[in-house]
Amino acid sequence: MRSLAIRTALWALPVLALGSCDSGTGGPTTDGGGSPSGAPAGDLTPSAGTRPLHPDEIRGEMTTAFKPAPAGATPVRGDTAVIALLSDIDSLNPFTSTSREAQEVQDLIFPRLMLEEADYYKGPPTFTPRIAESWEFGADGLSIRFKLRECEWSDGTPITGEDIRFSWEAARNPDVAWVSASIVDFIRDIEIHSPRDFTVHYTQESPYQLMDINDVQIVPKHVFGKVPFDRWQGHDWREQSMVCGGPFRLEEYVPNQQIVLGRNPHYWEPGKPYLEKVVFRVVGDLRTQISALLAGDIDVMISVIPKDARRVLEAPHLQLYSYVTRTYGYIGWNCGHPLFSDRRVRRAMTHAIDRENIVESIFYGFAKVAAPQIISSMWASNKNIQPLPYDPDRAVELLEEAGWKRNAEGLFEKDGKPFRFTIFTNAGNEVRRQICVYAQSNLRDIGVDMQIQVMDFNQMSEQLKAHKFESYAGVWGVATKVDNKPIWHSSAANGRFNFVDYKDDRVDEIIDTARVMKDFEAAKKLWDEFQEILDRDQPYTMVYEPRGLVGIHRRFQNVKVTSLRQIENIHEWWVPKSEQKYRAAESR
Repeated sequence: MRSLAIRTALWALPVLALGSCDSGTGGPTTDGGGSPSGAPAGDLTPSAGTRPLHPDEIRGEMTTAFKPAPAGATPVRGDTAVIALLSDIDSLNPFTSTSREAQEVQDLIFPRLMLEEADYYKGPPTFTPRIAESWEFGADGLSIRFKLRECEWSDGTPITGEDIRFSWEAARNPDVAWVSASIVDFIRDIEIHSPRDFTVHYTQESPYQLMDINDVQIVPKHVFGKVPFDRWQGHDWREQSMVCGGPFRLEEYVPNQQIVLGRNPHYWEPGKPYLEKVVFRVVGDLRTQISALLAGDIDVMISVIPKDARRVLEAPHLQLYSYVTRTYGYIGWNCGHPLFSDRRVRRAMTHAIDRENIVESIFYGFAKVAAPQIISSMWASNKNIQPLPYDPDRAVELLEEAGWKRNAEGLFEKDGKPFRFTIFTNAGNEVRRQICVYAQSNLRDIGVDMQIQVMDFNQMSEQLKAHKFESYAGVWGVATKVDNKPIWHSSAANGRFNFVDYKDDRVDEIIDTARVMKDFEAAKKLWDEFQEILDRDQPYTMVYEPRGLVGIHRRFQNVKVTSLRQIENIHEWWVPKSEQKYRAAESR
């Protein structure tokens, strides 16, 4: 699943997460009662508030939380779901947007060939049919032939292979400048045989061929094609996006206020969606969101912060859903800076920071200390790597081995210069600021002076890309595609996501080989070695892997929350007539 680029924790390239909450997204599948076969161990028993939570109090032990409808109940039509967005969408066009908020909307109005399942803990994820009725790999492994089901856009125009080809052309067009364009690097061509029959041709085999074409969201050629590609960036897509192929269609968009979606009567699944409307309301502060959720003014809060979990659980009209995420928080050390070019110094920083205390104090138990760079819910995670222990004495030893000595004031110095540096983090994110404060105190205890600077994200992003920093606190929302080239390959240090300027020839070799291997056992051995090297070198101090928390009104039935999509199956949600809050003609 792709990553978007610049706002919260997003999808195909890993990207720096923004927002005020670091609850994250992601993980393997369960029905809320136990772990599936092969899933990671359930070692994240949550606690919050003044007493531990009982497992029965919260839906979701792993990465999918599911509330089935009562046995024998029949879905009925009606009602509206009101969902809070932390910020406005930046575009209705999936190829010109960069935000998680936009993708939440786009996934309901534009179709995909398949549904990616949240089973990536076993290997590359599997797919189930959506508008693609079936598919078959070619004998050479370099092609996949798709058959589309009979389906149409909301204006009655059939969805055909020409729409898929057009969307792929948009994805790779340099004028469109899609932030995730590398997804289609290995797609050579799309050959149309008939309106509902086409073949995707690839330049090479890889374990992610289905994912690559599925991550190309499908837009209507007969509408979007009227706008030349060189005018896509900056275009107002409201008019074009009125023609939709998902379960809902765009009815109204008032920037910085709300987006109203109504049922798409041309949707291909008979009888669905059951809800009449979905309203995305911009509520730009998490404190305001939780107040609105508790008051019943909104129905869904996608990112409940851990300290508010107890309030949601104790509200009789709400249900709290929890799942293991695809997110980790870290402190990055600029390996190209003289202070942090020595791995012994970076390891000393990790030993000096009490990450267990950070996790317990900030996340109320809804997180665990992170260890390997491939997070624990992924199939390629090296389960043998454990977090370096909090050990200030060992930190001091490592600094002394690296030539640092304490001065009369107890501060480490070398060549007459004190060990003093600044850590960056982005404004508006209280979790990351708190992490910096805890780390600052820990480092002061061993004789290292760390100053904290909070700045606008765009400014911070430019500093990071130019490697003009010493350290920073960040978050990655990682893809279900195990790649690692965007962050850890030396080529990514040139203005891309390898902000810490980490370079290792063996790491480059492993990434170039393992990212395209179809032999998962062989690839796993390489990825294990990759993580061992990074664990040795500590370019990041891995801080935490959080649980995601979603608050949803109890009246909704058949709710499924996954690590990939927090409103996974909203087109299948329904509300009994006796509990419906809004009538069909109403919206908010």
